[in-house]
Amino acid sequence: MQSNKMKVIRAILFIINIILALGLFLTTLAGNVLPSSFLLPSLLAFGYLPLLIANIAMVIVWLLMRRWTALLSILVIALRWSFLTSYFHIGLDAKTPDSDTHPQMVSLMTFNVHQFHGRSNQLSTNDTIALHFIELIHKTSPDILCLQEFAMTKKVNIVDSLEVMGYNHYYGAQMSSKGIPYGTVVFSRLPITYVTKLDKEKILVEVMKEHDKLRVCCVHMNSYQFNDSDRKEIDRARHGEVQESIRPTLHKVKETILSHEKEWTDCISSVVAGSSVPLVLAGDFNDIPSSWLYRHISEVMTDCFKEKGNGLSITYNGGFPKFRIDMVFHSKELQTLRYRRIRTDISDHYPVMVTLNHAK
Repeated sequence: MQSNKMKVIRAILFIINIILALGLFLTTLAGNVLPSSFLLPSLLAFGYLPLLIANIAMVIVWLLMRRWTALLSILVIALRWSFLTSYFHIGLDAKTPDSDTHPQMVSLMTFNVHQFHGRSNQLSTNDTIALHFIELIHKTSPDILCLQEFAMTKKVNIVDSLEVMGYNHYYGAQMSSKGIPYGTVVFSRLPITYVTKLDKEKILVEVMKEHDKLRVCCVHMNSYQFNDSDRKEIDRARHGEVQESIRPTLHKVKETILSHEKEWTDCISSVVAGSSVPLVLAGDFNDIPSSWLYRHISEVMTDCFKEKGNGLSITYNGGFPKFRIDMVFHSKELQTLRYRRIRTDISDHYPVMVTLNHAK
């Protein structure tokens, strides 16, 4: 009788194991299969970390039971293990780079400031939040600022404040009738010698540091546009309460994933491939490190986090997708000297600041 119960338990565990292993295996396809051709791997990519942990747990269970079926999860874990470094990294060098040792180094911050509404759309306090932003920039003092969802507040003239700090060069993917940038914006202490707007959320500038040129592409990829109802559905799904009402939320996820494919193929990829000078690609990508978009960017550029990051470095703190979605990539001519994620309540995103230098 006891033997029959164990057989039933092992059979149930094996079925669960097959489902978990298949899910993790399909995430390996997320970077290789066009979302527009087969969307399921891109959807499952959001579950990469939970699926990885679940498969590790299954290996432990089978080993304790001394069953060969542990090989099933071991195989898929081995296929996807190398991608863990895109999520988690142990930084070995957090020292502030020395300008005497690296005279041509450039520091850059990317930050979705959420129109200075704070973490939860605190519209009445955006002037106070804007002041906190100015204090942050004064303290961190990056050479180049790549901002998304930038907007002026009623009482605080942010542009004037930044100009006082030396950010005399700025352009926005969108400009007001008074010449004030908004949306996706680049502020720079270094002279901007060239600028082009890729679309209303993406801008490419070329800066000069002495005799060296550097191109910076600041992007804000399409977002999921989740409302309170969507967030409730996601929370229910996390607790296993999947309902029919989640369909509109899933449709938003689908459309966003497909839009990222189009933004890369139609707009950004040609900028990366056609750059004749060192290039930095920075911004709010609204996508995760196991996605199709990340795979294609990382094939041609280097992720600063994978060079000098530390821990998980989650950059979005406003709900789903609570991952590292604000990133900085650079071309092969450059190297990362330092990577920092800065905790702040200025926005529902955390700023990411990197220091770059020409590779030796």
